[in-house]
Amino acid sequence: MDEMLEREIEKYATLLVQIGVNLQEGQSLRIGAELEHRELVRLIVAAAYEAGARYVQVDWSDAPTAKQRLLHSRPEYLDYYPEYEAARHHYMLDHEWARLALVGAEFPDIFADVEPDAMRRTSVARSRLLKFYMDATMADRIQWCVAGVPTAAWARQVFPALGQEEAIAQLWRMVLHTVRADLPDPAGAWRSHGDALRKVSAFMARHDVRSVRFVDATLADDGKATTDLTVGLTDRPDWVGAAAETPRGVSFLPNMPTEEVFSTPHRDRTNGWVRLTKPAFPFDRPVHGAYFRFADGECVEYRADEGQEVLAQHFVIDEGAKRLGEVALVDVRSPVNQAGVVFHETLFDENAVCHIAFGQAYPSGVRGGAEMTAEKLAALGVNVSDTHLDVMIGADTMDVFGTCADGRVVQIMAQGQFAPNVLNEE
Repeated sequence: MDEMLEREIEKYATLLVQIGVNLQEGQSLRIGAELEHRELVRLIVAAAYEAGARYVQVDWSDAPTAKQRLLHSRPEYLDYYPEYEAARHHYMLDHEWARLALVGAEFPDIFADVEPDAMRRTSVARSRLLKFYMDATMADRIQWCVAGVPTAAWARQVFPALGQEEAIAQLWRMVLHTVRADLPDPAGAWRSHGDALRKVSAFMARHDVRSVRFVDATLADDGKATTDLTVGLTDRPDWVGAAAETPRGVSFLPNMPTEEVFSTPHRDRTNGWVRLTKPAFPFDRPVHGAYFRFADGECVEYRADEGQEVLAQHFVIDEGAKRLGEVALVDVRSPVNQAGVVFHETLFDENAVCHIAFGQAYPSGVRGGAEMTAEKLAALGVNVSDTHLDVMIGADTMDVFGTCADGRVVQIMAQGQFAPNVLNEE
């Protein structure tokens, strides 16, 4: 790896601490990482202490170890998750620890021969015990950030024709470019990017958009348009992009990279059909060529060229797993999409094109939602679930229209790009 790339990786570590989670003096940081992430983790830990961290905890994960339980545990034990994890997460929440989650699989296909039912049961057990922490994170009560770390296996997935060292270096270049760490002033670049996304949010608020229709007239194999999906929002919609803010007023970037402007659907107001344009990964298992049809908010029909059985396990998690918790707009000119590859990693692929998400909704997509009780949010139609699965639906053949509260229809995107009036309207 050349010296310039190494310097940019060091800048990336600092960027994650200072801009990603925006760690405050005296605050503690929790990092979730795989073992192959260790070189970057060491740089992040150093940057965190240099920024005044009180303490840094690294939670290491190892997929081969986790797999042993899925293959060999007695079935009746798969629904168990230790209570001490709840106490630990309550402590971190009560003391406002920031959270940095690093993604980039060391063993991308390791769960291919594991029964989806076993993966669902262990995942649900953990999710239910720690739902309070997930809810607090999605409500931005603490700073949190998800970011990517290239691994050898991930690089081979993205660049199968390259040798391992070249593939890793190329993936690093792409990751650093998408997070703007390769620019002279990454922090300034993020501020400018945030301003651009806020223009989209302002347009949606100014026109009081209450539903979003995704149309891709390209014909699919069944002779129907690829996508004609209308996602209805709550009666108090808000559109959020780039930075978020804790109740104490600390701003942070939940995702790095991030190219989306998103809102919260009403759980009963999605109708039509959609086909995925990139693979999805429920339980870390790939789903390709998926089709979904919705009626009154519920996914009533689905199929996939690959991964049908994984989708079946996802949709029985709970009733909310078949309904939407997020709708997001992403311009196809995003640096992630312009990289010209499928990243096989949701953090990146969801920031390439428009996407929706099944399951738990973000309160921040409702005006004043972060301060509302769970009961008030439910009354507004906000979806509740023990899962949150992002799936990508956008393409450079897609148009997006918004229906306003007064019945007007405005064009939001044309051929996958934000319409000029969205970015320039005053």
